[in-house]
Amino acid sequence: MNDITDPVALAAYWKEQVDAWKSTETSQVRFCQANELPYHRFVYWRQKFERGPGSSQTKRGSGGFATVDYRPEANSGLTLSLPNGLVLRGISADNVPVVRQLLEQL
Repeated sequence: MNDITDPVALAAYWKEQVDAWKSTETSQVRFCQANELPYHRFVYWRQKFERGPGSSQTKRGSGGFATVDYRPEANSGLTLSLPNGLVLRGISADNVPVVRQLLEQL
């Protein structure tokens, strides 16, 4: 097995091993131990054959993080409530100079 360098021959070898395991009643670990196969490689090839060629399944990232699409709402931002009841909403980095000017006028 270790001397197989041709990718097609390597895939064929592992396909034979996976098919042989499927015809047994043993666990994957015991099958690998009995046939002196590296378990992690066996699992890799078994999963590869299960996905099939051209599969859209992709390997999950190692951290298991999901992509988050954050879109702030139009009315989002900081709200400033003054003791006199005046409320300034929608304060953001874009309008801080305007807010500063308004507060200086009070």
